[in-house]
Amino acid sequence: MVLVSAGSARPNVSPSVAIVLYEAFKKMSGSLVGNHYALYDYARVVMTKIAPVDAFYVGLIHAGTRVRFPYNYDGARHDDSDVHTIGRDGLTAWLLANKRTYRFDFDHGFLLNGGIGFGDVHKRSADAVTVPLLSRTLDGSEVFGMMSMQSYEPGVYSGEAVAAFEWIAEVIGRVLAREQEDRDALGVLNSGTGDALGDDFLTSDQMVEYLVEQIGAVRRRAEQVLDDAGMTVDRARGVLADVTTDCLRIQAELVEMTLLVDDRPTLRFNTLTPAEQTIAVLLADGLSNQAISEQLRPTSINTVKTHLKNIAGKYGMSTRAEIAADVVKHLGLVH
Repeated sequence: MVLVSAGSARPNVSPSVAIVLYEAFKKMSGSLVGNHYALYDYARVVMTKIAPVDAFYVGLIHAGTRVRFPYNYDGARHDDSDVHTIGRDGLTAWLLANKRTYRFDFDHGFLLNGGIGFGDVHKRSADAVTVPLLSRTLDGSEVFGMMSMQSYEPGVYSGEAVAAFEWIAEVIGRVLAREQEDRDALGVLNSGTGDALGDDFLTSDQMVEYLVEQIGAVRRRAEQVLDDAGMTVDRARGVLADVTTDCLRIQAELVEMTLLVDDRPTLRFNTLTPAEQTIAVLLADGLSNQAISEQLRPTSINTVKTHLKNIAGKYGMSTRAEIAADVVKHLGLVH
Protein backbone atom coordinates (compact mmCIF):
# COMPACT_ATOMS: atom_id res chain seq x y z
CA MET A 1 0.00 0.00 0.00
CA VAL A 2 1.33 3.44 -0.86
CA LEU A 3 0.29 6.13 1.54
CA VAL A 4 0.18 9.80 0.66
CA SER A 5 -0.05 12.72 3.04
CA ALA A 6 -3.38 14.42 3.47
CA GLY A 7 -3.99 17.81 5.02
CA SER A 8 -6.55 18.17 7.79
CA ALA A 9 -9.37 20.69 7.60
CA ARG A 10 -10.05 22.57 10.83
CA PRO A 11 -12.92 20.86 12.65
CA ASN A 12 -16.07 22.91 13.19
CA VAL A 13 -15.65 23.31 16.95
CA SER A 14 -15.67 26.12 19.51
CA PRO A 15 -12.40 27.76 20.64
CA SER A 16 -12.52 25.90 23.98
CA VAL A 17 -12.82 22.52 22.26
CA ALA A 18 -10.11 23.49 19.77
CA ILE A 19 -7.74 24.05 22.70
CA VAL A 20 -8.53 20.56 24.03
CA LEU A 21 -7.83 19.07 20.60
CA TYR A 22 -4.60 21.03 20.22
CA GLU A 23 -3.26 19.67 23.51
CA ALA A 24 -4.38 16.18 22.48
CA PHE A 25 -2.56 16.44 19.17
CA LYS A 26 0.74 17.31 20.82
CA LYS A 27 0.55 14.28 23.09
CA MET A 28 -0.83 11.78 20.54
CA SER A 29 1.77 12.66 17.92
CA GLY A 30 4.57 12.85 20.48
CA SER A 31 4.99 10.86 23.70
CA LEU A 32 2.26 8.30 22.91
CA VAL A 33 3.65 7.19 19.54
CA GLY A 34 4.43 3.47 19.70
CA ASN A 35 2.23 2.82 22.76
CA HIS A 36 -1.09 2.07 21.12
CA TYR A 37 -2.96 1.11 24.29
CA ALA A 38 -2.05 4.46 25.88
CA LEU A 39 -2.93 6.21 22.60
CA TYR A 40 -6.43 4.72 22.49
CA ASP A 41 -7.01 5.26 26.20
CA TYR A 42 -5.95 8.89 25.92
CA ALA A 43 -8.28 9.44 22.95
CA ARG A 44 -11.17 8.20 25.11
CA VAL A 45 -10.16 10.49 27.98
CA VAL A 46 -9.95 13.48 25.61
CA MET A 47 -13.47 12.83 24.34
CA THR A 48 -14.83 12.70 27.91
CA LYS A 49 -13.80 16.36 28.18
CA ILE A 50 -16.09 17.15 25.26
CA ALA A 51 -19.07 14.76 25.61
CA PRO A 52 -20.29 11.88 27.81
CA VAL A 53 -18.54 8.59 26.98
CA ASP A 54 -19.85 5.43 28.65
CA ALA A 55 -18.29 2.94 26.22
CA PHE A 56 -15.45 3.14 23.74
CA TYR A 57 -13.66 0.75 21.42
CA VAL A 58 -11.03 0.60 18.69
CA GLY A 59 -11.20 -2.09 16.00
CA LEU A 60 -8.63 -2.92 13.32
CA ILE A 61 -9.43 -4.90 10.17
CA HIS A 62 -7.36 -8.01 9.49
CA ALA A 63 -7.16 -9.69 6.06
CA GLY A 64 -10.45 -8.09 5.06
CA THR A 65 -12.44 -10.74 6.92
CA ARG A 66 -12.03 -10.07 10.63
CA VAL A 67 -11.96 -7.17 13.09
CA ARG A 68 -9.52 -7.30 15.98
CA PHE A 69 -10.34 -5.11 18.97
CA PRO A 70 -7.21 -4.08 20.89
CA TYR A 71 -9.16 -1.65 23.07
CA ASN A 72 -12.59 -2.08 24.70
CA TYR A 73 -13.90 0.12 27.51
CA ASP A 74 -17.29 0.15 29.20
CA GLY A 75 -18.29 1.99 32.36
CA ALA A 76 -14.90 2.44 34.06
CA ARG A 77 -13.97 -1.13 33.11
CA HIS A 78 -11.58 -2.25 30.38
CA ASP A 79 -12.86 -5.34 28.62
CA ASP A 80 -10.64 -8.08 27.18
CA SER A 81 -9.37 -7.68 23.62
CA ASP A 82 -11.40 -9.67 21.11
CA VAL A 83 -11.77 -10.64 17.45
CA HIS A 84 -14.91 -11.07 15.31
CA THR A 85 -15.65 -12.06 11.72
CA ILE A 86 -17.05 -9.25 9.57
CA GLY A 87 -20.73 -9.84 8.83
CA ARG A 88 -22.27 -8.96 5.48
CA ASP A 89 -24.86 -6.56 6.93
CA GLY A 90 -23.18 -5.31 10.10
CA LEU A 91 -21.73 -1.97 11.12
CA THR A 92 -18.21 -2.82 9.91
CA ALA A 93 -19.53 -3.75 6.48
CA TRP A 94 -21.39 -0.42 6.41
CA LEU A 95 -18.20 1.48 7.25
CA LEU A 96 -16.24 -0.38 4.59
CA ALA A 97 -18.86 0.42 1.97
CA ASN A 98 -19.53 4.05 2.92
CA LYS A 99 -16.16 5.22 4.30
CA ARG A 100 -17.84 7.79 6.49
CA THR A 101 -19.00 8.30 10.07
CA TYR A 102 -21.92 6.29 11.40
CA ARG A 103 -24.26 8.01 13.86
CA PHE A 104 -26.86 6.36 16.04
CA ASP A 105 -29.67 8.54 14.71
CA PHE A 106 -29.06 7.33 11.13
CA ASP A 107 -31.11 4.20 11.90
CA HIS A 108 -31.97 4.51 15.62
CA GLY A 109 -29.03 2.24 16.44
CA PHE A 110 -30.15 -0.72 14.33
CA LEU A 111 -26.69 -1.49 12.96
CA LEU A 112 -24.97 -0.75 16.25
CA ASN A 113 -27.17 -2.88 18.50
CA GLY A 114 -27.42 -5.64 15.91
CA GLY A 115 -23.76 -6.52 16.40
CA ILE A 116 -21.90 -8.46 19.07
CA GLY A 117 -21.84 -6.60 22.37
CA PHE A 118 -18.97 -5.99 24.76
CA GLY A 119 -18.71 -4.91 28.37
CA ASP A 120 -22.13 -4.88 30.04
CA VAL A 121 -24.15 -6.70 27.37
CA HIS A 122 -27.36 -6.10 29.32
CA LYS A 123 -27.21 -2.38 28.54
CA ARG A 124 -27.95 -0.91 25.13
CA SER A 125 -26.33 2.26 23.90
CA ALA A 126 -28.77 5.12 23.32
CA ASP A 127 -26.39 7.27 21.30
CA ALA A 128 -23.18 6.48 19.45
CA VAL A 129 -20.67 7.73 16.90
CA THR A 130 -18.40 5.30 15.01
CA VAL A 131 -15.70 6.77 12.80
CA PRO A 132 -13.72 4.82 10.20
CA LEU A 133 -9.92 4.93 10.42
CA LEU A 134 -8.72 5.72 6.91
CA SER A 135 -5.40 5.29 5.17
CA ARG A 136 -4.87 7.66 2.26
CA THR A 137 -3.75 5.86 -0.87
CA LEU A 138 -2.95 7.01 -4.37
CA ASP A 139 -6.34 5.61 -5.42
CA GLY A 140 -8.31 7.40 -2.70
CA SER A 141 -8.80 6.03 0.79
CA GLU A 142 -9.11 2.65 2.47
CA VAL A 143 -10.79 1.74 5.76
CA PHE A 144 -8.35 -0.12 8.01
CA GLY A 145 -10.25 0.19 11.29
CA MET A 146 -12.80 2.10 13.32
CA MET A 147 -13.19 3.98 16.58
CA SER A 148 -16.48 4.23 18.46
CA MET A 149 -17.78 6.24 21.41
CA GLN A 150 -21.15 5.40 22.95
CA SER A 151 -23.48 6.65 25.65
CA TYR A 152 -26.37 5.13 27.57
CA GLU A 153 -28.12 8.51 27.40
CA PRO A 154 -29.91 9.54 24.19
CA GLY A 155 -29.04 12.57 22.09
CA VAL A 156 -25.74 13.50 23.77
CA TYR A 157 -23.51 13.73 20.69
CA SER A 158 -23.80 17.13 19.07
CA GLY A 159 -22.35 18.09 15.72
CA GLU A 160 -19.39 19.60 17.56
CA ALA A 161 -18.71 16.35 19.45
CA VAL A 162 -18.86 14.39 16.19
CA ALA A 163 -16.47 16.81 14.46
CA ALA A 164 -14.03 16.57 17.36
CA PHE A 165 -14.19 12.78 17.37
CA GLU A 166 -13.61 12.62 13.61
CA TRP A 167 -10.57 14.86 14.01
CA ILE A 168 -9.16 12.67 16.82
CA ALA A 169 -9.71 9.57 14.67
CA GLU A 170 -7.88 11.21 11.76
CA VAL A 171 -4.88 11.98 13.98
CA ILE A 172 -4.78 8.38 15.24
CA GLY A 173 -5.11 7.14 11.67
CA ARG A 174 -2.08 9.22 10.63
CA VAL A 175 -0.02 7.99 13.59
CA LEU A 176 -0.76 4.36 12.72
CA ALA A 177 -0.23 5.02 9.00
CA ARG A 178 3.23 6.49 9.63
CA GLU A 179 4.20 3.35 11.53
CA GLN A 180 3.00 1.26 8.59
CA GLU A 181 5.04 3.44 6.22
CA ASP A 182 8.13 2.67 8.29
CA ARG A 183 7.42 -1.06 8.06
CA ASP A 184 6.87 -0.74 4.31
CA ALA A 185 10.19 1.08 3.98
CA LEU A 186 11.95 -1.82 5.70
CA GLY A 187 10.09 -4.17 3.37
CA VAL A 188 11.55 -2.32 0.39
CA LEU A 189 15.03 -2.92 1.80
CA ASN A 190 14.19 -6.60 2.13
CA SER A 191 13.15 -6.92 -1.52
CA GLY A 192 16.08 -8.07 -3.60
CA THR A 193 18.13 -9.22 -0.60
CA GLY A 194 16.69 -12.74 -0.45
CA ASP A 195 16.62 -13.89 3.16
CA ALA A 196 19.52 -11.65 4.19
CA LEU A 197 17.29 -9.28 6.18
CA GLY A 198 14.64 -11.82 7.08
CA ASP A 199 10.91 -11.69 6.43
CA ASP A 200 9.14 -8.46 7.38
CA PHE A 201 6.20 -10.50 8.72
CA LEU A 202 6.02 -11.45 12.37
CA THR A 203 7.23 -14.92 13.31
CA SER A 204 6.12 -17.20 16.12
CA ASP A 205 9.59 -16.95 17.66
CA GLN A 206 9.27 -13.18 17.85
CA MET A 207 5.88 -13.44 19.55
CA VAL A 208 7.23 -15.94 22.09
CA GLU A 209 10.21 -13.68 22.83
CA TYR A 210 7.86 -10.74 23.31
CA LEU A 211 5.62 -12.70 25.69
CA VAL A 212 8.54 -13.99 27.75
CA GLU A 213 9.96 -10.49 28.12
CA GLN A 214 6.64 -8.81 28.96
CA ILE A 215 5.38 -11.48 31.36
CA GLY A 216 8.77 -11.43 33.08
CA ALA A 217 8.43 -7.67 33.64
CA VAL A 218 4.91 -8.09 35.07
CA ARG A 219 6.09 -10.92 37.34
CA ARG A 220 8.88 -8.74 38.72
CA ARG A 221 6.38 -6.01 39.57
CA ALA A 222 4.23 -8.51 41.44
CA GLU A 223 7.28 -9.82 43.29
CA GLN A 224 7.79 -6.34 44.70
CA VAL A 225 4.67 -6.86 46.78
CA LEU A 226 5.62 -10.36 47.88
CA ASP A 227 9.25 -9.57 48.75
CA ASP A 228 8.74 -6.28 50.59
CA ALA A 229 7.68 -7.09 54.15
CA GLY A 230 7.17 -3.39 54.86
CA MET A 231 4.89 -2.84 51.88
CA THR A 232 1.84 -0.79 52.88
CA VAL A 233 -1.62 -1.47 51.53
CA ASP A 234 -1.58 1.75 49.54
CA ARG A 235 1.77 0.97 47.96
CA ALA A 236 0.62 -2.57 47.15
CA ARG A 237 -2.50 -1.18 45.50
CA GLY A 238 -0.31 1.12 43.44
CA VAL A 239 1.84 -1.77 42.23
CA LEU A 240 -1.24 -3.85 41.40
CA ALA A 241 -2.71 -0.92 39.48
CA ASP A 242 0.52 -0.75 37.45
CA VAL A 243 0.36 -4.51 36.85
CA THR A 244 -3.24 -4.18 35.63
CA THR A 245 -2.25 -1.41 33.20
CA ASP A 246 0.67 -3.50 31.96
CA CYS A 247 -1.64 -6.47 31.33
CA LEU A 248 -4.09 -4.31 29.38
CA ARG A 249 -1.21 -2.91 27.31
CA ILE A 250 0.19 -6.38 26.60
CA GLN A 251 -3.25 -7.63 25.55
CA ALA A 252 -3.64 -4.72 23.14
CA GLU A 253 -0.15 -5.18 21.73
CA LEU A 254 -0.67 -8.92 21.21
CA VAL A 255 -3.89 -8.25 19.28
CA GLU A 256 -2.11 -5.76 17.05
CA MET A 257 0.89 -8.06 16.61
CA THR A 258 -1.43 -10.56 14.93
CA LEU A 259 -2.03 -7.92 12.25
CA LEU A 260 1.65 -8.30 11.31
CA VAL A 261 1.31 -12.04 10.80
CA ASP A 262 1.49 -13.01 7.12
CA ASP A 263 -2.15 -12.89 5.96
CA ARG A 264 -1.41 -13.66 2.30
CA PRO A 265 -2.65 -17.28 2.66
CA THR A 266 -6.05 -15.95 3.76
CA LEU A 267 -6.16 -13.41 0.94
CA ARG A 268 -5.38 -16.19 -1.57
CA PHE A 269 -7.99 -18.51 -0.06
CA ASN A 270 -10.62 -15.76 -0.32
CA THR A 271 -10.11 -15.58 -4.11
CA LEU A 272 -11.48 -19.13 -4.46
CA THR A 273 -15.10 -20.01 -5.17
CA PRO A 274 -17.01 -21.91 -2.43
CA ALA A 275 -16.51 -25.19 -4.34
CA GLU A 276 -12.79 -24.51 -4.76
CA GLN A 277 -12.47 -23.65 -1.06
CA THR A 278 -14.04 -26.97 -0.09
CA ILE A 279 -11.66 -28.90 -2.34
CA ALA A 280 -8.67 -26.86 -1.13
CA VAL A 281 -9.44 -27.78 2.49
CA LEU A 282 -9.75 -31.47 1.58
CA LEU A 283 -6.47 -31.22 -0.30
CA ALA A 284 -4.87 -29.74 2.83
CA ASP A 285 -6.22 -32.74 4.77
CA GLY A 286 -4.11 -34.94 2.51
CA LEU A 287 -6.89 -36.47 0.41
CA SER A 288 -6.19 -37.73 -3.10
CA ASN A 289 -8.27 -36.66 -6.10
CA GLN A 290 -10.19 -39.94 -5.90
CA ALA A 291 -10.87 -39.51 -2.19
CA ILE A 292 -12.04 -35.91 -2.71
CA SER A 293 -14.38 -37.04 -5.47
CA GLU A 294 -15.84 -39.77 -3.27
CA GLN A 295 -16.36 -37.39 -0.35
CA LEU A 296 -18.08 -34.83 -2.58
CA ARG A 297 -20.36 -37.20 -4.48
CA PRO A 298 -21.63 -36.81 -7.14
CA THR A 299 -18.61 -34.63 -8.05
CA SER A 300 -16.54 -36.49 -10.64
CA ILE A 301 -12.79 -36.89 -10.48
CA ASN A 302 -12.47 -34.81 -13.67
CA THR A 303 -14.35 -31.97 -11.98
CA VAL A 304 -12.01 -32.22 -8.99
CA LYS A 305 -9.01 -32.00 -11.36
CA THR A 306 -10.52 -28.92 -13.03
CA HIS A 307 -11.04 -27.21 -9.68
CA LEU A 308 -7.48 -28.03 -8.61
CA LYS A 309 -6.13 -26.58 -11.85
CA ASN A 310 -8.09 -23.37 -11.22
CA ILE A 311 -6.83 -23.23 -7.62
CA ALA A 312 -3.23 -23.64 -8.76
CA GLY A 313 -3.70 -20.82 -11.25
CA LYS A 314 -5.14 -18.45 -8.64
CA TYR A 315 -2.44 -19.35 -6.11
CA GLY A 316 0.38 -19.14 -8.64
CA MET A 317 1.66 -22.49 -7.38
CA SER A 318 2.43 -25.65 -9.32
CA THR A 319 2.45 -28.47 -6.76
CA ARG A 320 -0.17 -29.97 -4.48
CA ALA A 321 2.23 -29.72 -1.54
CA GLU A 322 2.66 -25.96 -1.98
CA ILE A 323 -1.08 -25.36 -2.17
CA ALA A 324 -1.82 -27.64 0.79
CA ALA A 325 0.80 -25.92 2.95
CA ASP A 326 -0.62 -22.50 2.08
CA VAL A 327 -4.19 -23.58 2.92
CA VAL A 328 -2.98 -24.99 6.25
CA LYS A 329 -1.46 -21.57 7.05
CA HIS A 330 -4.81 -19.93 6.25
CA LEU A 331 -6.70 -22.36 8.49
CA GLY A 332 -4.21 -21.67 11.26
CA LEU A 333 -4.78 -17.91 10.97
CA VAL A 334 -8.56 -18.36 11.09
CA HIS A 335 -8.54 -20.63 14.12
